[in-house]
Amino acid sequence: DSHSLHQRIRESGFAGKPTLAMLPAGGGKSLCFQLPARARYYRNGSLTVVISPLQSLMKDQVDNLEARGISCAGYLNSLLNPLERRAMLEKLRLGDLGLIFVAPEQFRSTAFINALKHRQIAAWVFDEAHCLSKWGHDFRPDYLYVSRFIKAHQKADPSPVFCFTATAKPDVVADICSHFEKRLNVRLEAL
Repeated sequence: DSHSLHQRIRESGFAGKPTLAMLPAGGGKSLCFQLPARARYYRNGSLTVVISPLQSLMKDQVDNLEARGISCAGYLNSLLNPLERRAMLEKLRLGDLGLIFVAPEQFRSTAFINALKHRQIAAWVFDEAHCLSKWGHDFRPDYLYVSRFIKAHQKADPSPVFCFTATAKPDVVADICSHFEKRLNVRLEAL
């Protein structure tokens, strides 16, 4: 049932066990990565990077957290004006954020990369992970670049990777798993 699936996904998150989670849209997946991310941040100040193509949803997630008094989340995408962007990068660099939602193309931004270099990254979360697969219905080449970035910056010891998707046919699941195994030598457990 969905309750025990959520439980298993969160446990994988807390344990730092790379996972590919398939949950239906509106199935509460954000809590599955937000709770472990907040725990890591409060424990040791580390950062969880959430890569997502859904720019308006990033703002919603951050707003929802802030409404609950959780101020350690932020986002970076093209919806921010230059001033807001600079302020968000500063918060990221200084360690005020434990959770940053980013569009995949941000990994081509020098300012973003420089801010990340100041932080211990505890986990990488790929939301809408089917975007990684050439068989996925909205394949995004920018997604593939992220693992190249991780490899360049974390060498042979990448932080745990967590992938979330609502819909994934077997060939998409296989494609996502093989991507991380080939690029980062990371084996995802599919839940």
